[in-house]
Amino acid sequence: MRVVFAPEDTEVERTHWRTYLVLAHTFVSSARVVARAAVGMLGQADVDHRIHRWCEAVFGWSKTTVTVAGDERLDRGQAYVLLANHVSLLDVPSVCITFPGRVRFVAKQELRKVPMFGDAMQEAGIVFVDRADRAAAIEALASAEALFAEGTSVWIAAEGSRSRDGRLHPFKKGGFHVALDHGLPIVPVWIQGTLEVLPPDQFQSVSGQTVHVAYGTPIPTAGRSKAELPALMAEVRAAMLELATGSGAREDIDAAP
Repeated sequence: MRVVFAPEDTEVERTHWRTYLVLAHTFVSSARVVARAAVGMLGQADVDHRIHRWCEAVFGWSKTTVTVAGDERLDRGQAYVLLANHVSLLDVPSVCITFPGRVRFVAKQELRKVPMFGDAMQEAGIVFVDRADRAAAIEALASAEALFAEGTSVWIAAEGSRSRDGRLHPFKKGGFHVALDHGLPIVPVWIQGTLEVLPPDQFQSVSGQTVHVAYGTPIPTAGRSKAELPALMAEVRAAMLELATGSGAREDIDAAP
């Protein structure tokens, strides 16, 4: 286990203002991204830098320590499909600050409508999906081909949305289809601790916590057919649950039937 980010102060405090401060910083950062894109000055390296700075601000203001394990298994120049659990808005910055290569993520279509933030996400290469339209969602995910060709990995919530009880619910098939269609390795990811910092549907955050991100061994998909999808999903789920156990997750984490 390696510490990726350590705040100067780890005092435990329950507040709303820290969350609002992060949201304000996110808006300002988004405005800068949009402005640079408008004048043709936004390259992917610049996006990487700004995402990393945003992550440091998020964890600095929330006084959150971030640790990682298993990242040495990953090839920095290889494109992967990262499939992870999802319980908090902090999951995305947790992956962005710990993943060794370039990573973008999949977001729900509704976020595109958020003023400035949605525009910045689109300029940064974020893939938007309509969760209410399965066919459209798969088509949108297929559009990530250009990212993969550049060696960029994509983070996808395996369950499709945030878990409200912290347990791992049944998986959606979209991320698996993407990996199979492009022959990309799937990396199981487990994120532990973000639920304690900022639970779903809340603005009160808790400082002084530790978030741990564990990366599993990449699972090859090249040469595998769609007929193997159920077996592949089961394999990835088993790997994620193993990572969860090693990260200290509760015993009843698996909510699938």
